[in-house]
Amino acid sequence: MQFGRIYGVGLIVLGIVLCLLQFVRYAAGPKKEVSAQAVPKEQHVTSSLPGIIGAGSLGVGIALFVTAQRKDEPNPKYRVK
Repeated sequence: MQFGRIYGVGLIVLGIVLCLLQFVRYAAGPKKEVSAQAVPKEQHVTSSLPGIIGAGSLGVGIALFVTAQRKDEPNPKYRVK
């Protein structure tokens, strides 16, 4: 099994999903309600944690996918020239 490639692809997909989630949460913003009461409500704070974790897992996933060697590939040191 190619666990490096499998984990790499999984982390890439997770990173893309988390980055898209961060974009959607940022773009949507808070919904403003019009009410008869003049009571101030708490401010909506958007967390950037999904974007940070998504970017990190995307980078680690790419690194794992690129550096994973296949078992059937010969060692570059002993390859035929």
